[in-house]
Amino acid sequence: MKAPLSRGGKAEGRGGPMAEFYLWPWPARLAVTGLLALCVLAQTLAMVFSWFGQKGRRRALPELCALTLLLLCSLLYGQVVLSVDSGLIAPIGYGALRIGIQGRGLLWGFIAGLLFLTARGVWLCLRRYREIATGISALSVKNAIDSLHSGVLFSRPDGCVLLCNAQMQRLMTMMTGRIQHSGVDFDALLTSDVCRLPDGTMWRFSRARLLIKKRPYIQLTAADITERWELTAQLRRQNDQLAQKSEELKAAAANLRTLSQEREAHKIKLRAHNILGQRLSLLLRTMRDAQENARGAQMVDYNLLRRLSQGLLDELKAEGEPSARDFMETLQQEFGVIGVQVRLEGPLPEGCAMGELFAEIVREGATNAVRHGLATQVLVQVEHTQACCRMRITNNGPPPPENVKEGGGLGGMRRKVEARGGALRVVTRPRFALEIDMPGGGTHA
Repeated sequence: MKAPLSRGGKAEGRGGPMAEFYLWPWPARLAVTGLLALCVLAQTLAMVFSWFGQKGRRRALPELCALTLLLLCSLLYGQVVLSVDSGLIAPIGYGALRIGIQGRGLLWGFIAGLLFLTARGVWLCLRRYREIATGISALSVKNAIDSLHSGVLFSRPDGCVLLCNAQMQRLMTMMTGRIQHSGVDFDALLTSDVCRLPDGTMWRFSRARLLIKKRPYIQLTAADITERWELTAQLRRQNDQLAQKSEELKAAAANLRTLSQEREAHKIKLRAHNILGQRLSLLLRTMRDAQENARGAQMVDYNLLRRLSQGLLDELKAEGEPSARDFMETLQQEFGVIGVQVRLEGPLPEGCAMGELFAEIVREGATNAVRHGLATQVLVQVEHTQACCRMRITNNGPPPPENVKEGGGLGGMRRKVEARGGALRVVTRPRFALEIDMPGGGTHA
């Protein structure tokens, strides 16, 4: 049943000043109802956030008054829209009120007020929530402590727990099967400062006594040391391995020292063998020539023997090897004293280990040619290519037997050549020759 229309087409009757709502279509009145519900919800949240924020009660009281006013307005709107005289929404007698604004002015003012209160409620909710999230309060402190990965527990000396975060409660449950309500009892259950939990993690518990405003408190903290524990164990294993490697290196160093000494002694022996063998070969050749002379052994040139023996000790004590050019000049002079000509065709390798090796081989080859082959001419031919260095030593003495038995000198040269990847060949026919092929051209003298 609709209210009767007065002059000017406006509704009058039970609705009073807000009876203009009767002329609105149902969807519009439903939209106003939703706006009113949203306004009440926003104001309620604003009151709750104000209560839990800073200065909670002082800020929550005005919001409570605003919420009460909105509830009264919702009752007024509900009675007007539903047009009831009895039931859940009782009449409040607003018709006796005399409001200066009538008709549509009061209606739009009511809607504008709802919009303002809704916007104000939303703004207050956002502001109070930001204050709670960024400010310091009991709730924010509890949330911050619960977010810690470490366990924290504060209690009184009698064991009453004042604060226990979520991590400490989880540790209590894993270690004892339930949450402990006495900090002292839980501390007594800890048999060690470092505990391994069933999930394999390692935790270190530490306790401290605090005095706050002359009141004693107990602080119990738990720190996760799983990664540090594993790193420590790994470091301990690596230290053991390093200690073992150190012992092995010490043993290897001792072996290397022994090998170095043996190699140096072998080098000295080989040097003495080469030098003494050369001098003895020259002396024997001189004595043999003197004995073959028609005048007999009394005609031995003692000045020649003195010249051959001079400088023998100095040469044995000398350190290092002379250059290839100096070596060949000395060798030619020494063999030239007894009438043996040593001729070189092509340069020897210079300034490298290969040069020293070739010099030793030339000395050994010339000495053997004079001692065993009774040669008067020794020819050393050296050929350098991009791939190898080749040397051939021949003499004008009679050829040896087909099967040449290698002694210490020739055998030692063969081992040295083969150790460097080369090859040594002994040719007996048609003329004795010693051939050496070494990889790499080397540096020319």
